[in-house]
Amino acid sequence: MADMRSKSEESPEAIWILPDEMRKELAEPLGPIIEDFEIDSLHGEYIISVGDVCSITLYQRGIMPHLAVVDGKTKRSSHLDLDDISAEKTVTVRNPEATITAELWNAVKNAMESEERTLIKVDGEEDLASLVCISLAPDGAYVVYGIPDEGMCVVKVDEKTRKKANDALSRMKKTEA
Repeated sequence: MADMRSKSEESPEAIWILPDEMRKELAEPLGPIIEDFEIDSLHGEYIISVGDVCSITLYQRGIMPHLAVVDGKTKRSSHLDLDDISAEKTVTVRNPEATITAELWNAVKNAMESEERTLIKVDGEEDLASLVCISLAPDGAYVVYGIPDEGMCVVKVDEKTRKKANDALSRMKKTEA
């Protein structure tokens, strides 16, 4: 399994920064919340997972996401053992809290264009990666991300859910990449 760092070894420039007034809105799930025992219905589907506990749970249940995005933490503090997550390709990117960097965006885009199962390890925070994944995923894919203390949110990507993600992205503060 190759570990590749993105081109930028310097601090990445942000593309989108989450404004404080959008925090409450984006804390609301973009799809239904399921318990881990309900995920078996996702076997055989094109899955993208965002979040450590969510990704680990999927792998332990034999559901291998095409893409998993993790940061080694849950609830911003606990460091998790990611040994259960395996992929054909591993990419490490930097992505500060409440930000979507060009590094993260490009890593997700490249993973979507690849046939290799990819693990993106985020140095920083991966919370907003679900928006990127919904925006870039093919129709019919499922983006599964964790909701702390509640379960997993499952979003089937289609025109409506992509529009919702893109609308949120368009309202975030955009900087020059």
